[in-house]
Amino acid sequence: MKFTGLIMIFCLFIACRDKSKTPSDVLPKDKMEKVLWDMMLADRFAAQFITKDSAKKNITEETFKVYAEVFSMNNISREEFVKSYKFYMTRPDLSKVIMDTILQRANRLKEESYKPRMANPPDSLPKPKDSVRKDSLK
Repeated sequence: MKFTGLIMIFCLFIACRDKSKTPSDVLPKDKMEKVLWDMMLADRFAAQFITKDSAKKNITEETFKVYAEVFSMNNISREEFVKSYKFYMTRPDLSKVIMDTILQRANRLKEESYKPRMANPPDSLPKPKDSVRKDSLK
């Protein structure tokens, strides 16, 4: 009977813990979001420029150099990133939030890039003057 009670208390303890909390050796959600954004940009750069550069013989090696720069910029190691990435990919509830935020950011930047870049918005343009003189109508 005591053993069953201990198991029930243990199960209750496990069920009541904070599931959104990340382990201490995993990047926090906001930092992981930033690193993933930078990795996506690095991957896009590699796909658009490194693959087309005829001077670059080993494209994979050059791509990993770009990734290493991302890790350096964010003060993390490759191992920290891989461990954190694996953690978040096993937690769909957390990874969905990260990916949704990244998608919103990308959409916002896309919308901003399509906005017309006018010095004077249409509302602030001066009204055209009437070119017809009243004197000439007589």
